Order: sequence, then structure tokens, then C-alpha cells
Amino acid sequence: MDIQTSTDETLDADVIIVGGGVTGCAMATALADGKRKILILEARTGHKPRFAGELLHPTGTQVLDDLGFLETLRRHGGVDVDGFAVVKSVSDPVTRLPYGEIERQRPTGFAMEHRDLVTGMREWTEKQPGVRFLFSEKVEELTHNAQGRVNGVRTATKTLRANLVLGCDGRHSKIRPLLGLSEEARLLSFSVAMRFPDGAKHLPCLTFGHIFLGAWGPMLIYPIGGHNGSRDARGCFDVTRELSGGPKGASDLIRREYAPHLPPALSKALLESLDREPPQIAANEAIRTAKAILPGAAIIGDAGGCAHPLTAAGMTVCFTDAQRLGKLLASAGNFSDAAQVDAALRRYEIERYRFVRVRELLADALYEVFRGAEPGTRAIREGIFRYWEGSKTARARSMALLSGASSNPALFLREYLTVVSNSTTAVIAGETGPVRGESATMRERLDSFVGLGQKSWEKARMVLRDVRQEIQRASA
Repeated sequence: MDIQTSTDETLDADVIIVGGGVTGCAMATALADGKRKILILEARTGHKPRFAGELLHPTGTQVLDDLGFLETLRRHGGVDVDGFAVVKSVSDPVTRLPYGEIERQRPTGFAMEHRDLVTGMREWTEKQPGVRFLFSEKVEELTHNAQGRVNGVRTATKTLRANLVLGCDGRHSKIRPLLGLSEEARLLSFSVAMRFPDGAKHLPCLTFGHIFLGAWGPMLIYPIGGHNGSRDARGCFDVTRELSGGPKGASDLIRREYAPHLPPALSKALLESLDREPPQIAANEAIRTAKAILPGAAIIGDAGGCAHPLTAAGMTVCFTDAQRLGKLLASAGNFSDAAQVDAALRRYEIERYRFVRVRELLADALYEVFRGAEPGTRAIREGIFRYWEGSKTARARSMALLSGASSNPALFLREYLTVVSNSTTAVIAGETGPVRGESATMRERLDSFVGLGQKSWEKARMVLRDVRQEIQRASA
């Protein structure tokens, strides 16, 4: 596709997508119809290895399949994932949470190394009619028409016009502040990430993502496929304090405080990986935005906010955002009808908010439970294991919320309170003491009851607030 020279009378594209990573590729493919001119601007010239989204729930995997990506990605080394396995300690049995127990949903997720994921998605996106990439183009400002509507972007070298501008440039989005969209950002912790060559064969459940507890912070380890028959794994180790000494200090910390809490074969694979290369370090942030749209523009995926990566929901949100907006804009032609486009954007924001907010609530709740050591969170941790081990229905409901199959805040609250009920039973039985295997004292049990009450009220208040905000959005 030829890009026109920008003038007041001509458009360079029907839509400009800022960001050529996985979200931008999904968004472009969702919009490509052979008639629209779609321009993707990517600030980088290539793709450097980095730790980013790699694990995808069934909801997001289905989007990849719907958009035609999945076959290409399998050729680049991607693998199916059958669910999550949670390990309280190496001496405890594994608690399996299979995707296949969720009704009316794809039974598998998907995972692959981020670099291969980006390469494969760009390969497929470049084949779509009307789509063109421009690399080394960093957006410096947005342009507006006389009515204040966004109508393009300026880079260091050119001005480009379009009927619609979409920010798909990740959690540290440049488009979000350029649009003037406010954000709340909290630093939660740090992730120390390692690739285990052929390490997936040492996982207790070979085709599951795993959460291991017992160390200073939770450990997320999952298969990411590989090349030439390799079955590699990714390990992400949550560190709740400032890291010192760079990669060397992080490596020493993982060796000392985390490796002993893994099964022996997996621990050995981790130590061998640390001997070969230094780990990567990334900040874990929770970012919330009050709005995701303005006339003529919207932000997609992580640009619109993100939660702690423990629940691996980030890419699923990115891809469902892209598909959702693509469907809502399906009948909008080349986006020249501003009223029609804005109506689709408003609908996108309403639908997105509910989907994303339930993911945020769940991520916050699970991270708090798996990380925390105070009496209330210890009690909830015991309660959630009781809940999961109690029935297939309980596991399916939890995984429906986790995977994106359900986005009902009332369901989240109901399940949370059910876990609290199980937690109460654990407290009465004395199972929530600070020392594993020792019965809790009466004082410790009282503290646990107080903590449970506080946590329950906090979550109920958050859900009620979110429902109220959702009603306000819908009526605006």
C-alpha cells in the first residue's frame, strides 16, 4: 500500500495504530478488510529480547485463532497450555485448575517466548490487505481538527493524518498522556525472569502454568515451547523489595531464597540457567485509567492499564480489546463518519471496563493472598485451597474469572465471599497460624477473623464502587 503525502485535503490512512507489538498487530488484523488503509507506527527498528507477555488464557487464544494468527505462531514454537497448577509447598500435593473444566470455552491457552510471538504476529499482519508498517517512527504529538477532534500524529520526520488514531503502545504508552488521559500507577513489586532451556519437562504438570508458593514471593513458571524440539520454560520470581546489585544481585537472591522452594529437578534447571546467563528484571505495576477514548482516538490493551502479571491476564486483555473494537467498528467504513465512530468507541469503553476491572480485582486479590503473611491473607490462602479442592464447580468458576470467560463483578464478589466462608472454617480449625504445621493460638485466630472481616468489606466496597461507575458510564 502506498502512503499518500499528507495535505489538508488528503489522508495518509483511515486509521493510524501507534505500536507495532502484539496489540498493534492484533488491532490491525481485526480492522483489515481490504478497503481500509491501516498504518502501524513502531518506534523501534527491530525487536530486542525482553521479558513481556507470553502466557495467554483460552479467551485470548480464541481471538488469535479467530484472527488467523495461531497456525503461524505454532510454526514459531508456540505451545498449548492446559490450565494452572498451584503448589503450596514442595511437600504438598499439586492443586490443578484445568481450563477444560470451564463450560463453553476453548479448553487450552497458549504460550511462547515474547520475541517469537512478536515476530510471528508481524509476519501474519504484514500479509493483511491495506496494512503497512513504518518503523523508527516515534510519535511526538497528536494533531486535531478545528473542532478539537484527534485527526493524526506528528513524528520527528513527518505529519500523518487519519480518521482514527489508536494507541497500542503498551503500559508505558506515549499516546495516553498525549490524549490527556489520567492514570493511577502503583509499583507493586519486581519480577526476576529466566528462561529454562528444556526446563518444561521438569514441571509437575507438563502442560500447565505453575504458581509455586513458600518463597519470599510467588513464582510463576510455565512452558513457552521452543525450536528444534526444545521444551523451554519461563520462570518469573516476584520480589517485593528493591533489588540491589543488578542482575548479579538478583541472581544471588533467586539462588538463595527461591530455588530451594522448587522441586529438585526444576531447581537444578533454574540454577543451571542462572549459570549460563543473567536474569532479566522488570517492575510490576498496577496502572488504572479512568477513560480509554476521546473523539477520534482510543487506547487498547496495556496502554489502557494493567495489573500484576501473576494472573497472566495482560495479553488476553490486549487481544480481546482489539477484537471487541474491531467488531464494533466493522460497519463504520473508512471511519469518515465521526458520529458512527464515536458511538462505537463509547460502546468499546463500556464493554472494556467491565472485562478489565474483573481481571484487575482478581489479580489484586490473588497477589495479595499468595504474597501476604498477615493473619487475614493467610486465612484466605487456606480458604482458597479448601475451595479449589472441594469441587470441580469451584475450580471452574475461579478459572472462568481468571481466563476471561466471565466478567461479572457480582460473580467475583460471590466467589470471594465463598472463599472467606472456607477461610473461616480453616481459622476455627486452627490451620492459619504463622508456623506451618502448628495449630494457631486463640489470639492468632482472633487476628485472622478480624483480617477476614476487613478484607471482605474492602472487596465488597470496591465491587459496589465499580458497579456504580459502570452504571454512570452506560448512562453518560
